[in-house]
Amino acid sequence: MGYGIVTFGYSVQERQEYRLNTGSMFSKFFKFRMSSSIDIDEDAELVWRLLEDAARWADWSSVCTEVWGVNEDDVLVEGTKLGFKLRVAGREVPFNVSVTGVSRGEFIEWCSTKFSITAVRTISIEQNGNTTRVVDSKQFSSSIIPIGIAYPKGLIRKMTEAWLSELRRPQSRNIE
Repeated sequence: MGYGIVTFGYSVQERQEYRLNTGSMFSKFFKFRMSSSIDIDEDAELVWRLLEDAARWADWSSVCTEVWGVNEDDVLVEGTKLGFKLRVAGREVPFNVSVTGVSRGEFIEWCSTKFSITAVRTISIEQNGNTTRVVDSKQFSSSIIPIGIAYPKGLIRKMTEAWLSELRRPQSRNIE
């Protein structure tokens, strides 16, 4: 394997980054991306307020069952650290994330690492006439676990699409 000679003497993480960045045949085993979207018949400002009000996510989402590390008056800004529990296959799994980017009214991005898997999630919104398009993109990578072939992509997609569809429900819109 040619890349082994090229990367001889480098750490496991450096070899993994080489594989991911060079597009080698192994990169598809150690990372994957997915994206889902929904159009909501609401103004982008209202949708944005739902997204940035992390303290209330569990009030309207069946996927997110608890949030900690933010107060009711807090909005998510770059550098915010928060945690939440997601319902995954009937179990509540805690995640701690760091907000890595925010452009108010446009997108929010956060990063987390759990079980050696790093996830970057970007939620963006765009006003299209009378509707707002919400796009939820995720990128997963691991230096040791072949997540490209052994990760529950179908389950993650189902959770993402449930969360997006719940943004559309009238009860999620009870913002003061």
